[in-house]
Amino acid sequence: MLDLEVMTQYCKMCELNVKHEHACSNYKGSSGNMEAVGAFRIFERSLIKRDLQYTEYYGDGDSKGFLQVKDIYGENSVTKLECIGHIQKRVVSRLRKQKKKTKGLGGKGKLTDKFIDKLQNYYGIAIRSNV
Repeated sequence: MLDLEVMTQYCKMCELNVKHEHACSNYKGSSGNMEAVGAFRIFERSLIKRDLQYTEYYGDGDSKGFLQVKDIYGENSVTKLECIGHIQKRVVSRLRKQKKKTKGLGGKGKLTDKFIDKLQNYYGIAIRSNV
């Protein structure tokens, strides 16, 4: 690990009005945007603090963080990599949702939860075998 950014909107000590000396709440905004802001802070300080440029962003499928850093060192200077586990999870959750929504798709001899679990495993193997 080269760097990390701990972010919080909340401090228990501040809430209890306890006198203390520490850096507490360091983020104002939506929780959904916190990851993107954290990624930006890490990438932004990489040249100054570490004398390096990150060339890849390893994401979980949410493009907010990547959109914040993809051009940070110049146009398209950072490429995005996807976590295979997250890709598998998204496919499976969509299959389960579709099964629930579509009458006649689930049941014996059709799309069962056990079969979806098998598909998830095979899907991950197929992706890993072809990257």
